[in-house]
Amino acid sequence: MSGPEVDGAGGWDAASLRRAHVYADVVLVCGAWMLAWATRRALDPVFGFAINGFETYAAAAPFVVGAWILSCRAYDIYRPRRLATASDHIQALGKGVLLGLLVISSLGFMVKEWQFGRVVVLFTAAYSLVFQGASRLAFTRIERRLRAAGRLDVRVLILGAGTTGIRLVQKIQDHPEVGYRVVGFLDDDHELQGEKVAGVPVLGGTAALRASAKWHRVQEVFVATPAMGHTRMLSLVLDCEDLDVTFRVVTNLFEVLTAGTPVDLVDDLPLVRLGGRRPPSHYEPAKRALDVLLASLALLVSAPLWAWWALRIRRDSPGPVLFAQERIGLDGARFRMLKFRTMRSDVDPYAVAPRGRRDPRITRYGDFLRRTSIDEIPQLWNVLRGEMSLVGPRPEMPFIVDGYDEWQRRRLTVKPGITGLWQILGRKDLPMHDNLQYDFYYIRNRSLWMDLSLLVRTVGAVLTRRGAY
Repeated sequence: MSGPEVDGAGGWDAASLRRAHVYADVVLVCGAWMLAWATRRALDPVFGFAINGFETYAAAAPFVVGAWILSCRAYDIYRPRRLATASDHIQALGKGVLLGLLVISSLGFMVKEWQFGRVVVLFTAAYSLVFQGASRLAFTRIERRLRAAGRLDVRVLILGAGTTGIRLVQKIQDHPEVGYRVVGFLDDDHELQGEKVAGVPVLGGTAALRASAKWHRVQEVFVATPAMGHTRMLSLVLDCEDLDVTFRVVTNLFEVLTAGTPVDLVDDLPLVRLGGRRPPSHYEPAKRALDVLLASLALLVSAPLWAWWALRIRRDSPGPVLFAQERIGLDGARFRMLKFRTMRSDVDPYAVAPRGRRDPRITRYGDFLRRTSIDEIPQLWNVLRGEMSLVGPRPEMPFIVDGYDEWQRRRLTVKPGITGLWQILGRKDLPMHDNLQYDFYYIRNRSLWMDLSLLVRTVGAVLTRRGAY
């Protein structure tokens, strides 16, 4: 038995429209590059000297255009954004053009044979901004018309057939240009199951989400059940992780605006998108290279102090300098995580971690090491060994992982880290195993930009000693 037929009208679809947009921008950016050279050539009398020959710019054109398009793609310029505003489009394009400008400038600096004129580079940015802006506007209009005609429909499920869900259906029906087609509700009220609400069938309970999403080839799921707890919502999201389904939560507009959360609107109904796009293929190799580079530099810089720290630890209390504890890493692999010892050597290594400075188990010098986070430095060796990363969920102890539910074990799908969202937002003021939502947010949204941001914020958190206990 096969799933339901997905309507298609031949010709344009989302993928072909996106390819056409990229091809058009390739032509336009190439034209901007050549026109920029021609403009500078025409201004030779104004500048008082001639620009270098056309052959240099023609030879560099494939590299320039390729780098420019990749820069734009890095800011998701070509990803369909059904609920994006004109401001969103302008911001994304502006960031892509700025990154392209920096990349071209870097190419001209590194390849001396090219010697790009600075005016040519600036004119290229200006022309590309205009040309690509017009291209983006044209393709956005084409996309909206195709959606209104039902040619680019996205099939959606709504969790919750109550007032919020009904209102969402009405907003979607009032705005066909958004291109959503509601295939059904899922609601745990048994009296509603099998019935129609606002003309939309209630297909079953929320436990049937994965099966319904596969059967109806759903691309987006709207959570319109205000009473659904975070744990239940997270469990449903992770249950559909391999289906490439986007989740959006219908929420209170005041809450998301005061929290600074990015919000999309269907008419006046606010939707918060739950992150979940898979990182690009280059992410893991690039992250590993960054780990090795920064961990090596940190170890080299800190190496002269290791002897001093070791001496102080041994003077403070008898026992080893390093403390090793078995932790669970990527895919459940066990490894021994290293730290400078901060407690007496007779303390159970798997006892509950100290929550404050007055814990009698902590040594005098150990108190300083913990407050400054210096005790974590030996984990740089775990990073070099490939057992840990600089950024990621903190590795847990085996007996805690043994008690994980199936959805909680998704935490083990990425390499554990020295720092992460939990440490930045709460540090040790919050129990690690009770705040898995921070780790899941990171897992579903991780990127090199996020990793670098967390590393920078970690430095600030360590320097201010915020919650570092």
